[in-house]
Amino acid sequence: MDTNNSLFNEFRAYWQMSEEMIADATKEDLAEVARIFALQAAHYARKYGEHQLPDLAHLLSATTLDDDSVGLLRDGTEALVGVLAMVTGNSGIDMDETIQ
Repeated sequence: MDTNNSLFNEFRAYWQMSEEMIADATKEDLAEVARIFALQAAHYARKYGEHQLPDLAHLLSATTLDDDSVGLLRDGTEALVGVLAMVTGNSGIDMDETIQ
């Protein structure tokens, strides 16, 4: 993976931000985030039918990534940051500034 890839850099910025937000979040905040993601998964299943979830945990410790995997990681960390911000009331996030 080219570390100059803008998508990869966005992923890294979201990952760092999520780490900081998780460190500042309370246990109750994190439980609320988990509940929101569970509801989103249930909504998806009702709307599109049950699908077996792929085992994606390996992506969190992968040493090499293809573009599709980087995109998935970037989208996932963006969603995490968004839900964390909503739950914690941290609306002062400016990702455009963070990514650059």
